[in-house]
Order: sequence, then C-alpha cells, then structure tokens
Amino acid sequence: MKRNQTAFMKLCLADALIKLMAAQDYDSINVNTICELAGVGRTTFYRHLDCKNSKEELLIFKINYEWGRYADLHQEDVEKDKGFALTCFIYENRRLFSLLYNNGLIVVIMRACELLVSGGETWDKNFSYLMSFFIYGYFGVIYQWIKYGFDETPEQVQKHIIDTFSVDLTQNT
Repeated sequence: MKRNQTAFMKLCLADALIKLMAAQDYDSINVNTICELAGVGRTTFYRHLDCKNSKEELLIFKINYEWGRYADLHQEDVEKDKGFALTCFIYENRRLFSLLYNNGLIVVIMRACELLVSGGETWDKNFSYLMSFFIYGYFGVIYQWIKYGFDETPEQVQKHIIDTFSVDLTQNT
C-alpha cells in the first residue's frame, strides 16, 4: 500500500509541475509552488525525492508511469515491436515531450528514452555498448522529430529508422 501512495504522490507532484511548466519557465518553478499546487507538504516531497534533481526525477517518473499504462493497454503491439510502440507512445504524449523540449530539458527526454528502451535492465559490458548505440540513435531520431514539431506520423518516423539501418554507407552521396 505504501508503494501505491508514493506513486500517487509522485504523480500528483509531476502533474503539478507539468501544469506549471505550461504557464511559466521551468527554471522559475520552485518546490514550494509544486507542493502547493499538488497539495503535498515540502517534508513529504523531500522524503521521496532527491533534492538536487527532484523536478527531473518527477518528469522521468511521469513518463515511465505513463509508458507502463500505455504498454498495458497496447500489450500486443509492444510484444510485436516495442520500438514502434514506444514511438506511438511518444506521439500520443507529444504535448509533454514538446513542453520538455521547449524548456531545454533534452536530458530528461534522453534519460526517459534510456529507461523506456532498456526497461531498467542491465547488461554485460559488450551488450551494453550495442544497446547504447541503439538507445542514443533512437533518442536522436526522437529529438529531431520533436524539434520538427512532430510533423510526421509514427509510421513515417519508423520508415526513417528502417531506411537509416538499410543505407549503404559505402556509397558517397
């Protein structure tokens, strides 16, 4: 029960932060304002969150939580092609990802991609290099997509990814 209460409290705080971000600059938002809007005391806030990166931690928690909900609702799609399902998830949540981008929170997007692609798994050294290559390549595609204002569908973005992997790098273009 305690775990559910903590998740609920973090979601309330994350939702308050996101609501504030829509109206003001991220750097100007302080813990007091978040707590007041969420109806949570500062002591409770600091009991559950790191002081230094608490706002980023809340945003990553929110993205990871929403991905879990999305994955549960689209279980068949996730099992078939997790990468495409993740791209669809990001598209469905483009308002949030655009808000992060517009506030210069590229690192939050990158860390979220890391977490969502890896699923929190750890790998041996050799496999971790390969996974890092794919995770950060995927992040680069997502970053560009956000930068261009989500001007393409998830299917079009997936085609870019497939085309990238099938390009002949020996040809000079």
